[in-house]
Amino acid sequence: MAIALKGDFIGFSFNGYRSENLGIVRVSDGSRYNEDLLPTSQDKTVQVPGGDGFYYFGSDYTQRQFNINIAFDSLTEVQFRKLRQVFGTKELGPLIFDECPYKYYMVKSRTPQLKYICFGKEGESRVYKGEGTLTFTAYYPYAKSKYKYLKAFDDNYYPNKMEWAEASGLKETLETYDTFNNGISRVYNAGDLEADFILRFSGGLNKDCQIDLRNVEDTVTHLAYLKLRKFDLISGDVGFQINTKKHLIEGLKRSTLSDGKLGPLEVLTGTLYNKYLIEGDFFKIPPRDDNKKIGVSSGNPQYLLYDYIYY
Repeated sequence: MAIALKGDFIGFSFNGYRSENLGIVRVSDGSRYNEDLLPTSQDKTVQVPGGDGFYYFGSDYTQRQFNINIAFDSLTEVQFRKLRQVFGTKELGPLIFDECPYKYYMVKSRTPQLKYICFGKEGESRVYKGEGTLTFTAYYPYAKSKYKYLKAFDDNYYPNKMEWAEASGLKETLETYDTFNNGISRVYNAGDLEADFILRFSGGLNKDCQIDLRNVEDTVTHLAYLKLRKFDLISGDVGFQINTKKHLIEGLKRSTLSDGKLGPLEVLTGTLYNKYLIEGDFFKIPPRDDNKKIGVSSGNPQYLLYDYIYY
């Protein structure tokens, strides 16, 4: 049985399944690969009442389409069935290309289109040779980081690391980033877009608290901030989190592990504490800026969570 190849521009994975294990290989459309550098956009416009033209109010990216041309040689009956199972899912799954393994898109698979010839002799297993197109739709049009630092990518599994490392923007290790020390955490967003974040606290606030974004060397001037009035947690909550994507301050309790012990502070209780917001606004972490820190003036910050977002 022939084994499909893997590597830059010919290998990929979907929902944990590798292309070479499925017996397929990505191929170019003719002599070149086609790629849309940006997602599909939709302009927001209103026609000028009683006049010519439209008012333009900006645009939004809506979704992203991936059309992957594939070829296969000596695809077995078992592999042919597996293609139906893998690409017939109705669920979203991560799509990762070998040339950019540091990021993934959450996509929905569409109906694969295959053209093939079947070979076989009586008493022997059939094999399929042919080509086709796999279509995926990413309803969230951006990719997220698989890992947040280069050392998380094993050199043996990612032999092409040096070819994409610089483009990824990832640091070798996280060092002291995303970890609070005396209420200060240095942050770094390797992505292409501003990053929403979740900041988790253990316990409530025994005095007013300001969460702000500053330059590393600046101890006075904040670039953005959010200020909360002191508050006690309601019964059942053991912490809270600031969710800058949803613009919510949410109550938390600890998860329960399989052995019955308490796990991380990560389970939402449904309680909201937005009424304690005094001033400021929910802010984001700017991209590709190694000179930023987040400061917390009171309380007990535990975790700072955010993804790198790529085109």
